[in-house]
Amino acid sequence: MTPPRIGDADTSPGPVAAAVAGIRTVAEFQLRRLLTRPRLAMAAIGALFPAAVMLAADRASRGRLGDDLNVAMLYGLIPEAVCMLGLLVTMCPAVADELERGTWAHLAVRPGGRRSLLLGTWVAAVIWTATVALVATVIAVSVSNLSDPWGVGRILAALVLISCAGRAALFALPAVIMPKRALVASVGVAIVVEYLAGVIPAIVNQATVSLRLRSLLVAWMGWERSLPTEAQLLVDQQPEWVQLLAVGILVAVLLTAAVAILDRRQFPPSDEL
Repeated sequence: MTPPRIGDADTSPGPVAAAVAGIRTVAEFQLRRLLTRPRLAMAAIGALFPAAVMLAADRASRGRLGDDLNVAMLYGLIPEAVCMLGLLVTMCPAVADELERGTWAHLAVRPGGRRSLLLGTWVAAVIWTATVALVATVIAVSVSNLSDPWGVGRILAALVLISCAGRAALFALPAVIMPKRALVASVGVAIVVEYLAGVIPAIVNQATVSLRLRSLLVAWMGWERSLPTEAQLLVDQQPEWVQLLAVGILVAVLLTAAVAILDRRQFPPSDEL
């Protein structure tokens, strides 16, 4: 082997490039693990469920639901329900799967291995869940009685991406704090933080994804003036860019906290069996 000569260019990747490569590798690996028959069957059910509910509701009402109620139902079924369930399945086992397979020790000793695991799983969870939710959006909008299905579809697609990014970051914390009970803990976080604190008209709901999603839905649908006074307390009247910036800050803070915790966590050997 010829030793490197003085003046030769250093072609090794920098720390940022190495970190990005590690995250991409983990994300690709996690996505391949999701391409199994049971997971694909679950994805198909998730993609078809909103359309089935919309068809049943339209038949029960004999096509008299109206655009506003149809959009509200689609919002509850897709950016809320489908995204939430998909992220619970894909993001929560981030650390628990490695502990059960006995591969955690190998990841923990690799430079940046813990960060790559968490952030790569976050990327995979967002991509997988958003894909299922977007397919569900296309199918459900197609069968719904909407006057502007293209416009509603674009709004729902944007809300799906925001919901997946924000809530995957939220579920990253239980995944690293309580890996063996991450699913139960994440359900509790979703109920307490997103669905209870998120509807309290106080400073606490400013740190929830649900407030931002509702506010963007109201703004993009032009419902500001038609909302009852009581319902206006459940949305933020700030401009749309403020809502998007708030979600971005929330994602950054949650992922940074999760990475910091995971970097310092030490799991006893009994947890790795």
